[in-house]
Amino acid sequence: MRTARDWASYLILSMTAGIIFQVAYIRFVFLEPTYTALGLTGQEYGTVMAVFGAVAAVMYFFGGWFADRFSPRSLIVAALAGTGAADLYLTTTPGFTGVLVAHVVMAVTGMALYWSALVKAIGMLGDASQQGRLFGFLEAVRGVTSTLIGGVGAVLVARAVVPSDGVLALIRIYGVLAFVFAGLVWWVVRVDRERLAALGSSALTLRQLLDAARNRYTWLLGGSIMLMYCFYTTLGYFSPLLENEFGMAAGLIGAIGVARTYVFQFIGGPLGGVCVDKITRSTAGFLRWMFVGAAVISAAFLLLPRQSGLKWVALVLMFALCLMVFCSRGVYWAGVAEVGIPERQRGGVIGLASGLAYLPDAFLPPLAAWWTGDPAAGVPQRGGGYDSMFLFLVAAGVLGAVLTTIILRSRRVREATGPELAPAA
Repeated sequence: MRTARDWASYLILSMTAGIIFQVAYIRFVFLEPTYTALGLTGQEYGTVMAVFGAVAAVMYFFGGWFADRFSPRSLIVAALAGTGAADLYLTTTPGFTGVLVAHVVMAVTGMALYWSALVKAIGMLGDASQQGRLFGFLEAVRGVTSTLIGGVGAVLVARAVVPSDGVLALIRIYGVLAFVFAGLVWWVVRVDRERLAALGSSALTLRQLLDAARNRYTWLLGGSIMLMYCFYTTLGYFSPLLENEFGMAAGLIGAIGVARTYVFQFIGGPLGGVCVDKITRSTAGFLRWMFVGAAVISAAFLLLPRQSGLKWVALVLMFALCLMVFCSRGVYWAGVAEVGIPERQRGGVIGLASGLAYLPDAFLPPLAAWWTGDPAAGVPQRGGGYDSMFLFLVAAGVLGAVLTTIILRSRRVREATGPELAPAA
């Protein structure tokens, strides 16, 4: 970055990442107040999130196509404006169908229009030697932005006579900010066409996807990330667990949600990177320990008596699990380079593995809502309740440890015999 405009562009673009996805994933902080504010049951909201997750997974594959054909600035502006409109529409509490349509819009604007365009816009602000720092600090600025606005939201929800009113106010703030930043991006960010051309194509070809499907590391990496993402997806359901099962004060739930979702975001990533570089010397080795730890904590929740006197023990266990999850999120794509996937195959492997990795968003929210019930609406826990959720997470942790062990052993074999990768079949 050479000019003040470059620095301003970088800061504005990085802050948009802390705004555009927040309403779509607001359940991680305010689960029950959100679906109450939108006039939905917990099960209906889980269904909405499943549809959002499925559409987002499909839209991921279109992101590169859009980024190759339109200006990154125009795409980001359109994505922010579309998301802002969807956010403000949600504050009218439009009912199940309206909420569903708004989330489909957010999936399209966030994954098809925004993400690949943001990667290109950030990438063209520096040369090859600056890319690591550009994207590293992008995540840091994103985390700070999310934490600050999320903290305001926690205050709004805590002070509101009805918590759901505070959630609607927060959604309205995000909607307005999306429009404000759309204007800032349009007026401040400039596209350097020479740098943009040098970044190359973002779109995935059918040949790349077919090659990726034959590569066993696509399924090993994608599967291990998917299993860790199961832990991430269920974190939002710890709020009703703490409040309804352990008797945590309702006024603390919002602040706990902000810490769980945003504070650990910018602590866990750098910490995970340091652990991989200095301790395990291997992403798969580090993830294996994280899976083991996550499985142990899930088993502890399964055995821990749910009574008010143990609420602080439950909180400490949840924060420990959060640290493991966010440390893992910060490093799990580093495994693509470690296992020696050829450069020409990496786009396809990452694309197909991403579709697999984020699959839990398409099925886990309604399943978790079914397990945990909706006490405010008189809906009981079903299918074994929280016990089933923690058994599921224990199984995910064990299977994740197995997959990362296979990756480690495959890597040792590759290092001993040569860099050529064996296909899946």
